[in-house]
Amino acid sequence: MKSKEINRRLFLKQAAAISAVTALPSFWTPVKARTQPKNPFISANDRVNLALIGIGFRGGDIAKDLYNTGICNIVALCDVDMGAPHTQEIISMFPDVPRFQDFRQMFDKMGDKIDAVTVGTPDHSHFPITMEAMAHGKHVYVEKPMARTFNEVELMMKGEKNTV
Repeated sequence: MKSKEINRRLFLKQAAAISAVTALPSFWTPVKARTQPKNPFISANDRVNLALIGIGFRGGDIAKDLYNTGICNIVALCDVDMGAPHTQEIISMFPDVPRFQDFRQMFDKMGDKIDAVTVGTPDHSHFPITMEAMAHGKHVYVEKPMARTFNEVELMMKGEKNTV
């Protein structure tokens, strides 16, 4: 009788084959098609209303990547230095979107229009922004390090449990 266990070698072969098949089509699509939103037929009601907190450098990269999925509407931009050269690309992409320099004011004025936020700010500010977003019942995308201390991480986990 043949064993149904999968061995490591077979698993690696199958994983490599699957990843190769999914990666190849991206090479054959024109660059223009790859930079436009991928899901233009999703209705406005099915899109996530996303606020971007931190729009320069890594925050700008996050913003472009999420926008290019085609499943989000950018509803607010927030950065402490809106006039900086590294924020101008995102500002020019979304010229009519409300702008804020303080995330707390953004939540006060637009909290009912926001479904989720991205936190693309310096590491030391991840914790207070994430906690404020969760206090308003928002979904949060924050990259590592999520917080500076274990205590901050524990507070975030408690905060997440209270918002679900």
